[in-house]
Amino acid sequence: MISAGSRSTMEDLMMNENSYPFLDDLRRRCYLYFEEAADPQTGLIADRGHADGSSFSTYASSAGCGFGLAAHGVAANNGWISKEEGASRVRKMLSFLVNEAEHERGLIYHFIDRMTGQRALDSEASTIDTALLIAGAMHASQVFQDDRELVEMADTLYERVDWRWMLGDNGCLHMGWQPEVGRLPYQWDRFSELTILVLLAIGAPSSAIPPSCWNAWRRENVLHHQGESFISYPPLFVHQYPQAFFDFRGIVSSDGRNYWRNSQLAHLAQIEFQQSLADQSPKRFGHYGEDLWGLTSSDSSSGYRDWGGPYEDGQAQPERGIDGTVVPSAAGGGLAIAPEQTMRTLQYQKNTFGESVYGRYGFVNAFNPRRGWIGSDVIGIDTGITLLSASNLLEEGVWQPFMQHSAAQRAFRLAGFRPLTA
Repeated sequence: MISAGSRSTMEDLMMNENSYPFLDDLRRRCYLYFEEAADPQTGLIADRGHADGSSFSTYASSAGCGFGLAAHGVAANNGWISKEEGASRVRKMLSFLVNEAEHERGLIYHFIDRMTGQRALDSEASTIDTALLIAGAMHASQVFQDDRELVEMADTLYERVDWRWMLGDNGCLHMGWQPEVGRLPYQWDRFSELTILVLLAIGAPSSAIPPSCWNAWRRENVLHHQGESFISYPPLFVHQYPQAFFDFRGIVSSDGRNYWRNSQLAHLAQIEFQQSLADQSPKRFGHYGEDLWGLTSSDSSSGYRDWGGPYEDGQAQPERGIDGTVVPSAAGGGLAIAPEQTMRTLQYQKNTFGESVYGRYGFVNAFNPRRGWIGSDVIGIDTGITLLSASNLLEEGVWQPFMQHSAAQRAFRLAGFRPLTA
């Protein structure tokens, strides 16, 4: 069984003269994005930007800002910037989010204008994106816990959210709210990245939802990998975002599920899935394999795609649109989860394709070696999850501060998590 983030994994990396320098260089490049894509007045992080740093989007994603808050904490703890500078960057963003940014009962919009904080792209006031923003604020409040003003703003961001307003009669949270339609009819009612949302809503300091909500959503699409079952969801980011903050290692929840192992199996199964595509159709997918894999929501030569694998039927049906694209953050976001497998492909990608895919901010968002297409952009959430996962692998740099927060501990306790026994 792979054991990510363990002492032996760290020792192996430190002994490998190539692995540690590569990982440290990768995450420093990732952090450069959060420095250069931050609005100088508000601190909000651009949702995306050109890989060469020549331009950035005028709007931010609230989830990307959450990753940015955590990234500032990681940078300060590693000495890339001073503690004072890290706290200043976090304070600037939190102050704007708390005092200026548009919200609905504490829910921040999915996309907001970087300069004004107003709703952008007709997006929804989003439960999941607000949760990821709060997770980053929680991490930062622990790293900079001596800064009373910063901690109070982080607490306010969390405390003002009306989670119960978003709760349906079935115990599942709604995905968001829009002024044109009100509360969205869609719910977080089956396995997805919802685990971090539900836990934060259960552990919330105010308007918390009942602990029973942890068991309200469906554990569907159970697949198997080499005799072990796991709950599937094709894009790998679903298995990575919650694991970047909550430390699920060595525990099981009240439903008996080991969510850490579940995420490991999802990564291993995707490698196997992409190898099967190569075997089935070598002309289209012959480049896929253990050296070159990775599918999660990303850019492509034909627009943004919500792809992944494996699927329940094990096939790449045409409507799924898999076209040979490789998404580096699919492996980058899993560095702490499946280090051997993710390091193998990321180093292969860098060594094989060089500066065409690895540049100022680390890896481009996506590329397709069969079609000769290389994405022009990086996206904040994908660059961010790579930085956070690499930091968890190298020093548990997100897990340790985040899990010291009382709300994180309370969430696990109320949801019924307990130590894993052999």
